[in-house]
Amino acid sequence: MDMTALFTVALGLQEPWYVDKIEFKSIQEEAGYPPSLHIWLKFRRGSRFPCPVNECGEPSPVHDTVEHTWRHLNFFQYKTFLHANVSRIRSCRHGVHTVLVPWARPNSGFTLLFESMMLLMAAQQPVSVIAKTSGETDTCLWRFIKKYVDLARKHVDVSDVRALGMDETSKKGQNYITVFADLVRKCVLDIQPGKNATCVDAFCNWFESHGGQKDKVIAVTTDMALGFRAGILKYFSNAAQIIDKFHIVKHANEALDDVRKAESKKQPALKGSKYVWLRNFDSLSKAQIRKFCLMHATGMHLVTSRAYRMKLAVQNIYERALTYEEAKAGFEKLISWIMHSNIPRMKSFAKTLRSHLPEILNYWRFKYTNAILEGLNSIIQNVKRRARGFRNDRYFSTMIFLTCGKLPIGLLTLLFHSRLQSG
Repeated sequence: MDMTALFTVALGLQEPWYVDKIEFKSIQEEAGYPPSLHIWLKFRRGSRFPCPVNECGEPSPVHDTVEHTWRHLNFFQYKTFLHANVSRIRSCRHGVHTVLVPWARPNSGFTLLFESMMLLMAAQQPVSVIAKTSGETDTCLWRFIKKYVDLARKHVDVSDVRALGMDETSKKGQNYITVFADLVRKCVLDIQPGKNATCVDAFCNWFESHGGQKDKVIAVTTDMALGFRAGILKYFSNAAQIIDKFHIVKHANEALDDVRKAESKKQPALKGSKYVWLRNFDSLSKAQIRKFCLMHATGMHLVTSRAYRMKLAVQNIYERALTYEEAKAGFEKLISWIMHSNIPRMKSFAKTLRSHLPEILNYWRFKYTNAILEGLNSIIQNVKRRARGFRNDRYFSTMIFLTCGKLPIGLLTLLFHSRLQSG
């Protein structure tokens, strides 16, 4: 087998396309540029090509040709370029049009295989790093990465989604985005700027445009934000809102730390003990355990210690309550205990529990949590740190969907090409 036949097979070319010649250009030949491999493709003389307009498919003769060049995957360590005179056909019904080639999409300077590889790498590495590795500009890479992700999202079908999660995460400073996730598939569905009922409104429009059925959603997990609550009541009236353990314990810890800060002004021993109280006992270091035991052994009768036991009581309900009734009885007893204490900050926390108790107890009915969203948010923040920021918000959203959207990355190029072939 000669080299042209070998590369014809390697590139997966089918009739009437074949490799005509191959050239390796050295540094001297390219005036200081790195060595590169160049492959020229041709089609058989007398070939007819299907009309690319509106699924016409009518075989038509070649009218003329236009020269194109595409960057392909490297062969070994060398940049590789495909060159071809792409035919233009004259269709009886649609006039003159450039035919579709099987290795690239129209108006692209890259082959489908090159773009597929860059997409796979972009899910793991910053685009700026990939640009340096590939020898291309990040602007060129972002252009087709966003194009593929946007196309894949157009094909997302959410008709079977029954459990949603929504939570805000920081975009930059005090700017927030709200992330909406499918709790069953554990993936990001949509992102909206802000963190209020307007976000839910915009998401609902997207949800319905992709086959979602609002009345079929049975559960929505969220935090205690009133904006989310209003949006859920308005758009997902049949769904139960669930506030899970993460947010409840977070509010308990915030109340506990406020108590510690206030008491530390009178009890110097409490200074620097923040994480002694906020961490679980089994995760404390030996030094923290000694400090914890010392504060309890001195008989100081700390208000912080009482608030700490209240926080533990919250955690115990989640660990021990197996049914809705057990959880309800546990929270009612806890709220009563805190409200009869003389700790204003903890009483404020108890009032929050009481006002959201139906949503808190819904966890024992449906067993959905926001833990999935917290995990996704961690990935999102890691993506942001890894890239050291994004030049615009669209790129940030694109990368979130690429890493957390469970888009069919392996089929993206096939999706795009099938769409092109269908006009």
